[in-house]
Amino acid sequence: MKQLTFLFLLFLSSFILSQNSNLENSYIEVLGSSVKKVVPNEIYLDIFLKERIEKGKKLNLETLENQLKNALINIDISAENLFISDVNAVISKTGWFTKEMFSTAKYTLKVSSPKKLKSFFNCLDELKITQINITKATHSKLTELKKENKIAAIKAAKEKAYYLLDAINEKLGKPVFIKETESNKNQNFANTSNLLLNGYTSGISKLKRNKTITQFEEIVLKTSIFIKFKIE
Repeated sequence: MKQLTFLFLLFLSSFILSQNSNLENSYIEVLGSSVKKVVPNEIYLDIFLKERIEKGKKLNLETLENQLKNALINIDISAENLFISDVNAVISKTGWFTKEMFSTAKYTLKVSSPKKLKSFFNCLDELKITQINITKATHSKLTELKKENKIAAIKAAKEKAYYLLDAINEKLGKPVFIKETESNKNQNFANTSNLLLNGYTSGISKLKRNKTITQFEEIVLKTSIFIKFKIE
């Protein structure tokens, strides 16, 4: 009889310890998300200039560069945002039996908004620039904006856990596991139409060019935070 009583008490003790252990290891798992959209304020373009003959006179690179700088100043884009990145020379026919060497140069231009980019595109016909590519679109405060987005996501996760537990009269404990996932759409590049990505063509109408610039995409920052909280 004593042996049965001992076994019963041992079983009861194990059951209570098991219950307490389950309570101590009770968790809630939640996912908090935050999305932030920003308009790029640093848009980089490659602009290609080539010397040419116009009205019997050769327009050299210096002249073409000065024309470009003046056009930028007229649309309120600082000429300091224009950098030369490469210079080459090509031999082209100027007549049936004559050839001449023409210099070509690649410039990098930084503009601060799609609106200014649109203004610049409206100057291309006058400047007779026939090749231009957008290489990157980003934001000067991207690191700070990503940090703000992460903070918003983790706060959203905590708020979600709190109101879910409050609905069943339980209390939120300390976090025991945190994992971040991040997705930044168009973080460093402008996903516009092929007109911009593959290069500007002087034959494209201004209406179509303006429509393309209007459709310039925002940078989308999306962060999700997975958190595992203890239930007190």
